[in-house]
Amino acid sequence: MRTKRFVFTIIPLALCALLNACSAEDGADGATGPQGEQGLPGADGQDGQDGTDGQDGTANVFSSGWFEIDTWDTDLADFKFHRIPNLNLTEFQIENDLILVYRRYRPTPTLTQVATLPVAVYSASGDLELLLTNRVQGNGLFIQIQAFGRNVAGNEYLPPETQFRYIIIEPDPTSDKNNTPNFFKMSYEEVIAYLGLHP
Repeated sequence: MRTKRFVFTIIPLALCALLNACSAEDGADGATGPQGEQGLPGADGQDGQDGTDGQDGTANVFSSGWFEIDTWDTDLADFKFHRIPNLNLTEFQIENDLILVYRRYRPTPTLTQVATLPVAVYSASGDLELLLTNRVQGNGLFIQIQAFGRNVAGNEYLPPETQFRYIIIEPDPTSDKNNTPNFFKMSYEEVIAYLGLHP
């Protein structure tokens, strides 16, 4: 009888001691185990659809409005030239840039002709009579007239019938040079439309 009482006393005491020894708090984390082997790579996804081609990069364009030459800087009977004011070409890379100069001729209010310089004028017999050109000298852009075998009147190629305009195009380094148009072969209207300029 004493043995049974001892057993019944010991078992509850052991259970209490065991429950008191367990804590609700976690113990300290053990050391990190070694990394498992890397899984096999998955199959490549399908290629996405090609996007639409973007527009060609727009070059940096510098354009004047239409301006008049009131007097020639040099005014000889067969040679005249005028430096375009307020234009300093040191701000541009002349060896790479394209310079277009246009002459607008309005002999009447209903007739307008625009031509890219140089403009050559021939006599009835087919001889070169006059050459209207632009040239770069130093840091300036000049418009000049050279006559051959005749004189040029002092008011010839001056307003109100004649105006000029220049456009300087810096090439876009990101564009394909093979796709760059030949602006000299384009009409004035085509150039203006291509560059998005006001006529």
